[in-house]
Amino acid sequence: KAYTGKWKIFSMYRAYHGATYGAANLTGEPRRFINEPGIPGFIKFDGPYPYRAPKACKFEKEEDITEFYLELLENQILYEGPQHIAAIFMETVVGSNGVLIPPKGYLEGVRALCDKYDICMVCDEVMAGFGRTGKWFAFQNWDVKPDLVTFAKGVTCGYVPLGGVIASKKIADFFDDNKMFCGLTYSAHPMGCAAAIAAIDAYKEDKVFENVLKVGKVLGEGLEALKAKHPCVGDVRYIGLFSIVEFVKDKETREPLVPFGKDPEGIMPKILGMLRAEGFYTYAHENMIHVSPPLIITEQELKEALQMLDKVMDSIDNMIK
Repeated sequence: KAYTGKWKIFSMYRAYHGATYGAANLTGEPRRFINEPGIPGFIKFDGPYPYRAPKACKFEKEEDITEFYLELLENQILYEGPQHIAAIFMETVVGSNGVLIPPKGYLEGVRALCDKYDICMVCDEVMAGFGRTGKWFAFQNWDVKPDLVTFAKGVTCGYVPLGGVIASKKIADFFDDNKMFCGLTYSAHPMGCAAAIAAIDAYKEDKVFENVLKVGKVLGEGLEALKAKHPCVGDVRYIGLFSIVEFVKDKETREPLVPFGKDPEGIMPKILGMLRAEGFYTYAHENMIHVSPPLIITEQELKEALQMLDKVMDSIDNMIK
């Protein structure tokens, strides 16, 4: 806002950006409700989710998906007034809300819209950054450069709390001559920074990202096989070692295993319990479970995990009969 002189911030409905008041206002999914009505100027938009696109959409190719969602976004920019919009904030790969991987050309299209209307493009890499997709940052999988990048989690492997923001040169130069009133007592804490340097060294020395790319192929193949085998699996999405399984009651209608925002019968906790009993620990959100193993997992360990998942999916298949 200080850099652009504007006041509106766009972010996706299917997004989670954190629990502090500002981050909660960026968040689009139901975890934001407790903070509403919230701060004026935080605007939500629909990002790409072709598996649950409006029924009228008949996408014949990936480029059709991109065109549809970019048109939606540009229309909303015009409705909100581009002269008021400071930034478009997005998880490069949507994390807890479905590992939604942007279709070909989408991020480049968002970049073009930001350039066209003088809007900052901000990529939240807290979940997807530091090797989860096989790159230092997920946006490096596409031909795009954001203006700002937020990061945390993987930068220290979770040993010490640390988060940060990377700014483009033009934004950094602006604050050479303009004060930025957001310094905090624990900013740039030496222990956090030391942990980050050690983690970065380990990523390089142990060739961790190379392992992510190699084992990620096995993960993708394994998930596709489970999707083909099990009636309960509606969709699987994956990039590197970042993946999700979306459960349905019916593959034809795509009816979710549990309704959006509700799980009155506690089905997803039961599924997590069955997985834990097999030795498979993960996170569930809505009708989905994450399959995002440690970046150092071996092919053999991953295959064992997929066997556990396969066994539990047999039980879920029986649930929906």
